[in-house]
Amino acid sequence: MDVCIEDALPAVAMPFHPFHEGARKEKDLKPKDLTCAAAIPNIVHVDVDAFFASVEQVLNPKLRGKPVLVGRGVVASASYEAKMQGVKTAMTFRDALRICPKATVVPGQYEHYADYAERVRRILETYTPAVETAALDDFYLDFAGTERLYPDYEATLRRVQADVSEQTGLSVSVGAARTKVVASIASRLQRPRGFRIIAPGTEEEFLTPLPVEKLHGIGHVHAGMLAERGVATIGELRHVPRPALEAAFGEVIGGQIWERARGLDGREVMLPSTPKSVSRETTIESGTIDIEFLGSLIEYLTERIGSTLREYGRQARTIGLRIRYVDNFSAHQTIRIARPTNDERELLAEAKDLFAKLFTRRVAVRLVGVSVTNLETDRRQHELFDTDANRRWYLNRGLDSVRGRYGWNAVFYGNGLGLREHYATKPGGLVLSTPCLSR
Repeated sequence: MDVCIEDALPAVAMPFHPFHEGARKEKDLKPKDLTCAAAIPNIVHVDVDAFFASVEQVLNPKLRGKPVLVGRGVVASASYEAKMQGVKTAMTFRDALRICPKATVVPGQYEHYADYAERVRRILETYTPAVETAALDDFYLDFAGTERLYPDYEATLRRVQADVSEQTGLSVSVGAARTKVVASIASRLQRPRGFRIIAPGTEEEFLTPLPVEKLHGIGHVHAGMLAERGVATIGELRHVPRPALEAAFGEVIGGQIWERARGLDGREVMLPSTPKSVSRETTIESGTIDIEFLGSLIEYLTERIGSTLREYGRQARTIGLRIRYVDNFSAHQTIRIARPTNDERELLAEAKDLFAKLFTRRVAVRLVGVSVTNLETDRRQHELFDTDANRRWYLNRGLDSVRGRYGWNAVFYGNGLGLREHYATKPGGLVLSTPCLSR
């Protein structure tokens, strides 16, 4: 049932002041002594600054210190020299070059980005084996149990920054906290080369003055809805009752927003061998309303997801689809699959149903993404009566074997062949405008 935000947030009809009685401003906060083991915020978020553009500047020293735009049709990454002039990610090149006419445009060399991401990861693993690749340029580390190894915690994290810079030429921003959500916000506050440690017990004080857009799960649309009700900061958001948020944004998202506004986040650092979700997405140059083309892209993305699930021996119970239009309006929906699967044809059928429900505007689509969650171990046995399912099982394993030996492009479904007219191909697959940043 659709709920109007005006009705869903009755408790915040009157505006709030960012700092309530008894609260202290952020600049007055004194972090706790981090030399005490019990006070160490063990979750660390490491974010590579302007990743694609920075790699291009490392590969081509002539680009250093100059504005650089990476992508095809839309900006996938912009150097900080370009960002300082107002260029933003997902902006069309036409708009970006109008703002920053001296920028150098680079189409992107994604195999190099994957190589540099792996280099960064190997450096991080020299500090702790608990390293999660949340995205190609986005890592979480867990330093729990390393207090004796690293008695000077801040100096250790500073050394992480220095090692990445010295060995790769890339700069990273670092944030440390007790939870992922707070660590990721801390690392992104003062990029490039940001550094922030949030002492345990100061999470709410740290979050209070920040705008709600800093909170994961709140985009521009949601932020606008909250602003209309006098909610502009995370501290003000904390006064909205949980039922009101769940009514406005859905039970799952609303509950997450309520918890994360308080710095609560139960997610742990996941090792690569145990993925909890898999997602693939890409942007589309200038956008398109070609349903057949969008369907082919969705098919390709679900193929990649199915292959990844089988690689890890996992099955998915939930699938989600996200689309973003050229006017930045986004739509997303997630459904539960009747039975867990890693068969891309079954995933594709669900994704196409979701697309039919979400693509309701006569506006070009700029981004499409597919994700699967609620993963479990693949314990599938041959079906006694469903011989088609058994054939699909053997076919999928055959495809994986051929692609593992000869490259992804050795075998394509029919619609995938059509995509080759729009995208270049390399052994790892199609060279999409903006490849997925998660694994």
